[in-house]
Amino acid sequence: MHIEGISFLPASREMRNQDVLEEIRKHSSSRFDGNLDKALEYINSMMEGTKLERRFWFADDERPLELIVQACQRAMTDAGCTAADIDLLIYAGNCRGFIEPADAYFVAQALGMDSVDCFDVVDACMAWTRSCDIAQSHFAAGRYRRVLVVNAESYYVPGGVSYPSNFQLSSLRDIAYCFSAYCGGDCASATVLGAEGGEPWEFNFSSMKSGVDLCTIPLGGYEGRSQPSKRIALNGLGTFTSFGSQVFNAAASYMVDSLSKLQPHRDAIKVVFPHSGGSVDEYRKWADQAGFGDALRFIYPAYGNVGSASIPAAIALHAQSGEIARGDQIGFWVGSSGMSFVSATLRF
Repeated sequence: MHIEGISFLPASREMRNQDVLEEIRKHSSSRFDGNLDKALEYINSMMEGTKLERRFWFADDERPLELIVQACQRAMTDAGCTAADIDLLIYAGNCRGFIEPADAYFVAQALGMDSVDCFDVVDACMAWTRSCDIAQSHFAAGRYRRVLVVNAESYYVPGGVSYPSNFQLSSLRDIAYCFSAYCGGDCASATVLGAEGGEPWEFNFSSMKSGVDLCTIPLGGYEGRSQPSKRIALNGLGTFTSFGSQVFNAAASYMVDSLSKLQPHRDAIKVVFPHSGGSVDEYRKWADQAGFGDALRFIYPAYGNVGSASIPAAIALHAQSGEIARGDQIGFWVGSSGMSFVSATLRF
């Protein structure tokens, strides 16, 4: 399996840290119990501490579907193929418009793919990786020749999973489970995978379940489908709640162990792309322990956490800049809510 074409398009509204603080102030000033200025200073220090500088949100006149279509068209152009050449379309974004049917069908409709097979993969920020693993299995079975994997995150559109819910602080205590939303960005990415001409990708998956309720977007009726938890739905149904610090603490040893599994390929791997899920210093510390510190390349400071699009975004941006080229061995490394972990390597 190999990547025939890939693209990444951030949304158009650039948001610096100060812009995010102003959004928090706007939505919290009438309800915050305490000194909001001090709270904003604390949030700003936390954002700066992660090395975050900017991220992009959808503007009022932008529609996620339009960006998705552009990303898909660019990826297909990069691959030298057309919509008619795609056998399977997988939607793998954290954000979605539908529980039924799969969002993939609406993307296919917008692209004029009337007969393409479609389904969604739901696994939080691991969804792109899972989709690639599934595509590789389908290729091995001879079922498909070319797969289009689509990611689109729209956390910050009005009524989205993070906006304005995570920006309506009532007290300092709320920051613990709202802060992660201040570090994210909206975007679309598309990846054309081909069955021919590439080597098998290596995936090293692992998981643990004790942190299953640390990062969630719950639906109505979730109580009957999960163990009781005081961490779920603190921002309401259909909204993002993430105890980011606890997630990082719980994930630390698993992330180091995961990346260490790429050690047999250390000399061959040119760069490793980590999930754009948070603190640069934390990821670098873990990578140093695994022997890959100097190989990491980050997009988080410039784009924030783009969720399931993290890895295709990093690949597309570094291919565009010339830092990676066709034939290079690259790695990627993701931790996701649930919780699951992966390190993987492929020849680009």
